[in-house]
Amino acid sequence: MGNPNLASSQTEEKQSIPPPYSPPDPTPANQANISTSASRNGSIRPGDTVAADECIIHLKLLSTIANLRKFIKGTDRLFGIHDSEAKNFSDPRKQSQAVTRLEEKRWAVYVARAVDRFTVWWQTCLPNLDTRNISSLSKSEAKIAWPASMMPPLDVLMVWHAYMLNPRAFLEDCLRQSKMSVWATGMPWEAVNASIDDETFDFYPGKESKINFETQTGLHWNNLADSPTKSLLCSNCKHEISIIWTEGGLGCDPDVAFAHCTGYADKSLRYTCPTCKFRTTHDTLCIQKFRNDLQKLLKDDTPMPGTLLSATGTAIGDEDERDYGVSFPNRLIKDGIRSELLQATDLTQHESTILENIRDRLEGHLKDRSLIRRVNKSTLVPRNSNNSERISLRNMLSRYWENPSPFAINLIGAVIRQGTFLEKMDQIGWIRLSTVRSTMDHFIKKYGVFFQIISKNKGHAVVPTLDVDLIWHTHQLSPARYYSFSTTLTEGIFINHDDKVDEYKLNDAFAWTSKQYQKLTGGQVYSECICWYCSAVREAHTEGLSRLMSSSASQAKANAALLHEKAGNNTPHISSHNAVRIQAQIDPKVIEAQNAKLKSNWEKAQKRSRHSGNDGDMTGKPYTRDSNIHPESYPCNPVCVSTTSGAVGDCISGTYGAGIEQGACLSGPVAAQTRGRGKSFCAGIAGCGMNL
Repeated sequence: MGNPNLASSQTEEKQSIPPPYSPPDPTPANQANISTSASRNGSIRPGDTVAADECIIHLKLLSTIANLRKFIKGTDRLFGIHDSEAKNFSDPRKQSQAVTRLEEKRWAVYVARAVDRFTVWWQTCLPNLDTRNISSLSKSEAKIAWPASMMPPLDVLMVWHAYMLNPRAFLEDCLRQSKMSVWATGMPWEAVNASIDDETFDFYPGKESKINFETQTGLHWNNLADSPTKSLLCSNCKHEISIIWTEGGLGCDPDVAFAHCTGYADKSLRYTCPTCKFRTTHDTLCIQKFRNDLQKLLKDDTPMPGTLLSATGTAIGDEDERDYGVSFPNRLIKDGIRSELLQATDLTQHESTILENIRDRLEGHLKDRSLIRRVNKSTLVPRNSNNSERISLRNMLSRYWENPSPFAINLIGAVIRQGTFLEKMDQIGWIRLSTVRSTMDHFIKKYGVFFQIISKNKGHAVVPTLDVDLIWHTHQLSPARYYSFSTTLTEGIFINHDDKVDEYKLNDAFAWTSKQYQKLTGGQVYSECICWYCSAVREAHTEGLSRLMSSSASQAKANAALLHEKAGNNTPHISSHNAVRIQAQIDPKVIEAQNAKLKSNWEKAQKRSRHSGNDGDMTGKPYTRDSNIHPESYPCNPVCVSTTSGAVGDCISGTYGAGIEQGACLSGPVAAQTRGRGKSFCAGIAGCGMNL
């Protein structure tokens, strides 16, 4: 580690906590009186979503993580990353850019270490419960009694939090890895509340939790006190090797900062084993993960990732005829090509094997109809099942592109993409309002309408505002309750909430959602923000409503006008933490027309505002992705995907455009390719909105 003195000095309990946060709000809420009765077993009635107390505790947790993020980013020399490197640039712009890159890289390395620590905690500290009967998990005996002494460190809790906000991936992993008691229990709100100081938002659940964590995992309570290297077994000789987390050098150009670094948390990982000279890269780690899952399937009959959930996101039975195609990869491997795949993924014999090779092999076998008929020997096989077979194979492969972890998604990216949401929650400061509980009650009611829009418009992307997204996130942190509510309201569909969506499509989907909200509520305002973007969106659909239902349109205009009188810094904007840049053939004319339409509507709204006596000063940013995420700082790019036909992430030809992958937020292309190292993953990991 770049600063061992810093790491050693922070092994003490309180020293590992970021500095206290001083809220600017002059009337903070009395958080010491927060009640957690709503989080106790049985206190949420069937059909309810969340309780206001749960949302308040969630806000406390978000503030605590936001403080941690600031602390890590701003700690000079952490992980050998020195602020002084920025002084190497004479150009003030590049110097400022370099400072931003240095801070971001510290956080990127810290998150990579946190994900590694979470993996150990997940595998060693959490109880196992192997069941496919989800309905039985509502019983209290399936849940974990979670005292504060079971709480992990904040960095581990942060990863778990981001993980559960990908509900289908979380359910799949809990099924595969026998963690269904964790799924049934969800976030232990009472223990979380007891672990966070109400005034400073310091996190410390007590000495017993620290002892338990360190004893069971062999790790330090403090992330920064753990080793500066990552230990793992060489894929070739099986000897233990130690790879530095990051080389830490900024490089000579901030635009490609850290791209050359070869540490475990760096983009260009390369490590040569001193014993056998085998080279470990991110590619070899992904192949090793695939091989491990192959062996589990053949030895223990553990299904491959991506083969447990139906197209609607629900768990499938072994003999479910409707979803027989979902389990096709398991049959193909076990009864058709097991020996071939085991040989191809043996890195001791085929060191150069990469996932593209595996994809090409699978695609080739799909053309062998005699093989497919032999594999599908059951009478349950439907006619013309070829497309479902391709899609199921591609869902399986999506778990491996750019993801060497044992989970269905890359958790580093999941945590990083939550950064924008953390910042917004911290800036808005709802947790510091004296009216925080009534504010949450209002948001919960608004979330109810949001879910009505989802249930009434299957197949359409529905985009949340920040207040709705807070409640949505809170709901998902009780997975069993969210599953029951979601599948009941939508007649069997488990609504996903992954975190990748094309920022250009996000605009149209948000405008549509806003219009639907006003229709259902008789003209109530969806986005209460007065920035130019939200004002332009309101202006557009207010005009549209006037042609259809004048009373709602008039009420909507009146409500919109009132926003300027009561608006402050805590008004809900569109939630854009999930916005990513789609690298495909985007027609510039389409983007230009979209921007021109927004500008025209904004000018109309501004004119209306001035006519009403307001100053018309509408500022702010619309839906763009997080500009503070720099792809070169990560092993994979968290905020950029490509839907170019024929890209690696298409996985299996013929599935492009199927639009039914688990977690797609918008209809249309379903394959995605990350830029950077040129490798990719399927867009089964998508964004804030859903494709039913």
